[in-house]
Amino acid sequence: MTDAHNHLQQLTNPVKALAQAKAQGLNRMLVNGTCEQDWPQVAILAQAHPEVIPSYGLHPWHIAERSTNWLTTLREHLSHDSQATIGECGLDRWKKPFDLDDQILCLEEQIDLANEFQRPLTIHCLQAWGPLLELLLRQTSLTPFLLHAYSGSAEMIPAFIELGAYFSFNGYFLHERKANVREVFRHIPKHRLLLETDAPAMLPPSNYQSITLPDEQNHPANLSAFLKPLAKLRQAEPRALSQQLETNLDSFLSLKSSR
Repeated sequence: MTDAHNHLQQLTNPVKALAQAKAQGLNRMLVNGTCEQDWPQVAILAQAHPEVIPSYGLHPWHIAERSTNWLTTLREHLSHDSQATIGECGLDRWKKPFDLDDQILCLEEQIDLANEFQRPLTIHCLQAWGPLLELLLRQTSLTPFLLHAYSGSAEMIPAFIELGAYFSFNGYFLHERKANVREVFRHIPKHRLLLETDAPAMLPPSNYQSITLPDEQNHPANLSAFLKPLAKLRQAEPRALSQQLETNLDSFLSLKSSR
């Protein structure tokens, strides 16, 4: 199995966490940097551990602290590793204060890089689905992109798919109060579905935690506990779903939108 989105570098002991995740059946993970300060940590993990697929992006929560040469630094990380993807980047109107215009500028610059380097993109979005769709529709070119922990409406799914979107299910959605989000995942075509933890964020319910960490930190190994409930939600056989998820991740990384 593959964790399609996490932040391994933010865990207290990322190397130990990686070993624990492997013991739970994870053979790779897409590890996302969020700012200039943690991009080197992601690079070090990727160089030492082939299971780590690095991704470098400027998260909307961190755009105010970016340096004047952040884009150059991001370009260098992409140039140094042909496997590297772009993200986590995106739009966010949930965390206040926010400057949506500046977020849009930063996201568009990262989309331009994705097109230039022909790399897939991981996008964060909270309470900004309309502006995000408008922004994507304005682009003359898009590489396949992952809407991680998708919480938009079912009605928007076809439009995003037409643009090349994949959608990742997060175990946090197994909380009872997230029934509406789970229902949306019934409508996502099987070839555009991925599975993620967003560890150490988005802690799932306690009965879906394979490994418990202090301070309410999520663990990448918890991904293994999400497969059966997602299969039940999708009315799928778990093994077949697991194989489909791996095929989808391969397609995403190889820039195949499967339109």
